[in-house]
Amino acid sequence: MTFFVDANVILYGAIDGPARADCLRVLEAVAAGEAQGRTSPAVLEEVWHVAMRRYPGQLDSLVESALAIFSPLLPVTEEALVHALAIAAPSLGPNDRLHLGTCAAEGIDTILTADRAFEEVDGARRVDPLDPVAVERLLAA
Repeated sequence: MTFFVDANVILYGAIDGPARADCLRVLEAVAAGEAQGRTSPAVLEEVWHVAMRRYPGQLDSLVESALAIFSPLLPVTEEALVHALAIAAPSLGPNDRLHLGTCAAEGIDTILTADRAFEEVDGARRVDPLDPVAVERLLAA
């Protein structure tokens, strides 16, 4: 099953914390071709932004590593933007809506993200990377 990987999963995999092990497990499974996780340039831009702002000099190679894992990236297209503009979810910002628009354009209904605001959107199934059981189910699917 193909699923979309949000920026927080990539960041949590790089930073010490309670979600690191499960996020690393997902990233390693995708890198090994054992899981069908996908992401987009918009997600990697978020990772890059956070890495530069909050962790200057500490996560310099994170975007390059993520690109190697997720290449080829999903395209962020006009169709994705049209889908994103139609999403009515007050808690989601424009980039998160664009992620969902990309998912809609690509036929992906599952997103791995710690961001609970994604639960507001009908047709999107959020899997929490902080839930080890849910992560195992996702990887087994």
